[in-house]
Amino acid sequence: MKKTLLASAITLTYLGFATSSALAEENQAQTTSAETTQQTTTANKVETKEPVPSTEASSSIPTTSTTNPSKTSAKKEESKAPEVKKEGWVFEGNIWRFYEANKAAINWKKINGKWYYFDKDGIMLSDTIYDGYILTSSGAMVDSGWGKIKDNWYYANPSGRIVKKDWKKVDGVWYYFDKDGIMLSNTIFDGYIFTNSGAMAESAWVKQDGKWYYAQASGSLIKNKWDKIGGVWYYFNKDATMASNQWQGSFYLKSSGAMAEKEWIFDKNYDSWFYLKSGGAYAVREWIGSYYLKAGGYMAKNEWIFDNYYNAWYYLEDSGVYVTGTRKIDGKAHQFQSNGKWIGEVPVSRGFEKGKYTYTVFLDPGHGGKDPGAVYYNTNEKDLTMQVYQKLRKELQGLGYTVLSSRDSDVYVDFVTERSKIANNTNSDIFISIHFNASGSPASNRSGIQTYSYEEAAGYPSRINSYWHNHPDRISESNRLAADIHSSLLAETGAKDAGLLQSSFAVLRETDKPAVLLELGYIDNFNENQQIRSDAYQNRLVAGIVKGIQKYYAGK
Repeated sequence: MKKTLLASAITLTYLGFATSSALAEENQAQTTSAETTQQTTTANKVETKEPVPSTEASSSIPTTSTTNPSKTSAKKEESKAPEVKKEGWVFEGNIWRFYEANKAAINWKKINGKWYYFDKDGIMLSDTIYDGYILTSSGAMVDSGWGKIKDNWYYANPSGRIVKKDWKKVDGVWYYFDKDGIMLSNTIFDGYIFTNSGAMAESAWVKQDGKWYYAQASGSLIKNKWDKIGGVWYYFNKDATMASNQWQGSFYLKSSGAMAEKEWIFDKNYDSWFYLKSGGAYAVREWIGSYYLKAGGYMAKNEWIFDNYYNAWYYLEDSGVYVTGTRKIDGKAHQFQSNGKWIGEVPVSRGFEKGKYTYTVFLDPGHGGKDPGAVYYNTNEKDLTMQVYQKLRKELQGLGYTVLSSRDSDVYVDFVTERSKIANNTNSDIFISIHFNASGSPASNRSGIQTYSYEEAAGYPSRINSYWHNHPDRISESNRLAADIHSSLLAETGAKDAGLLQSSFAVLRETDKPAVLLELGYIDNFNENQQIRSDAYQNRLVAGIVKGIQKYYAGK
């Protein structure tokens, strides 16, 4: 039977039916190739079922497709992305999470020795304070020490919790943290001041909002009292601010805050100068040099004041200095001594009336101030003339004479016209200028007393006394006064007569009343210098001048 079938197949092939069989095999091969390609392209997808091939060969003419769609491919399942396992730190959408076994951590988690906190969604917290702990920008918790969050400083104890509403001493420095744990800085709290660094100030000046404060060693601020710091006194107000540019009782605090001492200050609120003495209290009803401080400490200016101590009137000009010489005040001329004492109201120029006397003597101590006169053997002429003047004034006043002068102290007064101007504006009867001589050559050993009266000289015209300088009455009276004083001086002192002379000295030329100039000895003669400096010899000189003046008035 088998043999019969084999023979039939061979016969069919021979008869031409072999082409159909070959085409069927080709179609089957193409179907298999297509299935293989589909599997390759879906390798990453969820597993899918493979098509089931036909087990039977087709005996009919093959069609375009040799497989039955319902049998050649199984229904495809929906494809899924392959699952990726997550482990450790993962950065997702600008946030950090930490995974373990593909599960995000929540709550507190210690990673590599540091604590982190993750919220309910697994998001790591950072740059914030959570539950009293500092979480830095990296998310790590500060377990001890300083932490800065959004410009605020915090301090964590060893437990990790921040200090709140409490003091903390760190590296020897005190800090204070508020109820939110924020470190205080640039502020005052509970009587303590905190610097820019947050440190509590101790034994230090601190400036805040343009105002100065001082923290004591304990840290507490000084307030409502005086305190001496670095040898200087300061006053602190009730709010602990340093007082400046203000009065505190009788004391003044300068712009630096330091109490003023031994100095002038100008207070624009009172538009006045004040003088603060040693100890700081302002001067009141007293003289400071040429200035007078009234009640309340105000400096007198452009006004009259009467000083009970000196029993005299003074006029203080706009600068505050007392007036000397002649001054026109409110349209009237007034005469003042060189020490500022008011003499009286006088006409601009009185002139000279022979035989009419007020028994007022004008004394002119030569030189003064920047002009020392002759200087020999450590002796200044200006000092000797002042010594004799003071003795002479005392004697004359004791005899009832009124004494006026060009200077009462070591001040410079111009000798060309100013001394004569002062004298001319008084009602004095006579003018006596006191000097000491010098030859310019100590080896000459010149000695003795000279007395000068006026003699006109060509080339030296009068500047302010053109009428009286060479008036016969003044000339004759000047000569008489010179002779009386000269003879009395020689008699009292036993000094050598060095001459009764005439000259055109400025003080003799410009004075409008009888005037003489005395040269009371040579200070470049060593022996006479020693004699002139002695108190006893000066008393004899004074006695001679006084007797000469008395003789002049008696002679009339």
